[in-house]
Amino acid sequence: MLMRPSDLHPLLRKTAVPVPNHSGTVAVIPPAIDIEVPFKDCDTLSAIARLELDRLKSALADFSGAAKLMYALNRREAVDSSQIEGTRTQFSELLLYELDAIHDIASTDDALTTLNYVSAYALGVEQITQQGQDGFTDGLILALHRQLLNGHPRTTPGEYRRVQNWIGGMKIENAIYIPPPAEQVPQLMTSLMRFMANPFNEQVRAPALFRRATIAHAYFEGIHPFLDGNGRVGRLLLPLLFLADQEPPIHLASFLKIRQLDYVLALESAQKRLDYSPWAKLFLECVIASCRHTQNLISQFSQLQTEWEIALKGLRSDSVVHKIMPLLLGQPVLTVKSIAQQLDVSFVRANKAIDVLLELDILRLAMPERQRNRVFHAHAVLNLLVSGLDHALLDARKSAERF
Repeated sequence: MLMRPSDLHPLLRKTAVPVPNHSGTVAVIPPAIDIEVPFKDCDTLSAIARLELDRLKSALADFSGAAKLMYALNRREAVDSSQIEGTRTQFSELLLYELDAIHDIASTDDALTTLNYVSAYALGVEQITQQGQDGFTDGLILALHRQLLNGHPRTTPGEYRRVQNWIGGMKIENAIYIPPPAEQVPQLMTSLMRFMANPFNEQVRAPALFRRATIAHAYFEGIHPFLDGNGRVGRLLLPLLFLADQEPPIHLASFLKIRQLDYVLALESAQKRLDYSPWAKLFLECVIASCRHTQNLISQFSQLQTEWEIALKGLRSDSVVHKIMPLLLGQPVLTVKSIAQQLDVSFVRANKAIDVLLELDILRLAMPERQRNRVFHAHAVLNLLVSGLDHALLDARKSAERF
């Protein structure tokens, strides 16, 4: 839907400014950011989300493979968040590319872009782990963007935009949303970082976290501070906000991708009409779905590990085969070379161990047509990581009715 001044909330109409040389178009100036923005009919969803987040935190604490699981989910997140912006690299392809095992996928540039997302997230985790909420600074945002857009100089990595941009349409006159003028971006981003860095209220910790994340993401996307990469940087901020509050850094892009149209419309409602409720509901449903799906993965992976232990009964516990098994939850795609390097064993020993796992159908050839440089995958792990997302999100949508 094209953006007309009459579509804007009355407060935004007063502050909107004409775009020079484009008659009839105005740029939206977001109002002062406020934690007390009203969310209609979200109290029940917020309570459920808090409950599921607590359950997930407990489940991860008791699961020995928690770090490897989160490692894999971060890569799934990178794929899905990048695909929202139009890339085509698949989950298994990213893992292969990361292993330096494949370069003939549909778009190597897409794979590099997706891997940049992984690196940017790692950079954010390091700063937020060290500094907590104080880590939310302009410097962090620019560093995330610099890493995310590494290799794409035309997008001016690590710099706020210096020109007017817009969302939707080949021409600004056909835009569905026009962010603020470039000269206002630094000040607006400083206000946003101050908002994100404020301490959470211990008495209302979960609602404050959920509110802050919901508002901050919509506000960031409303500013649209970069020439490219705004959606990906904005989605990177969500798990970092959870991490800063000492919660599991859950990733939401996989679920936002399923509801991509709702996601776009919900943000548009917040940015143009100052109605945050549709986005708040979608955000909370995605939090619930992510927590529940990850809890199910922990249960399913625990069962899978038990099945593997039974299948490997009789092999020496210090064998290379047994040493490979814990790696599979976080790295379900592998090569003989990668295993030899990670376990510091010879290529021959790694190859023999993989042959055992092939015979047990724990591993399968990922690319049977290859005669050399064989690639393998733990098919059961891959299937679990990418299955059931739709069901989890549908169940989350129904949660308020059952609560």
